[in-house]
Amino acid sequence: MIRVKVFKNTTLMSFERKESLDLTTSYDLKNQMMAILKKPFSNLFIDLEKVEQVDAEGLNTLIAGQRLSEMNQSQLSLFNVKEDVLQAMKQYGLDSYFFFCDRPKPFSDDLLMV
Repeated sequence: MIRVKVFKNTTLMSFERKESLDLTTSYDLKNQMMAILKKPFSNLFIDLEKVEQVDAEGLNTLIAGQRLSEMNQSQLSLFNVKEDVLQAMKQYGLDSYFFFCDRPKPFSDDLLMV
């Protein structure tokens, strides 16, 4: 399950439990991500802290989000990326395709520090 927190034009998405970003989880992520990134000038931060692995479908979902964000002058940022996930991105030359940022405050905080 994906948790979504919105503050003005910035949205934070995180996974509630340990997951693999694969065929089953990518569908939900893609739908929520596309709804957010269709709005021009939006900022979407995806917390991948609980994502242990990512497969081709998960990478395709992230790529689709990145492309949509570029089309709508939005920003898709990834943070808390684990080494295994980063290695999967590097394997396909995608590590330079995404914007990786430092940690915003945890979702449990009411204030958003980006």
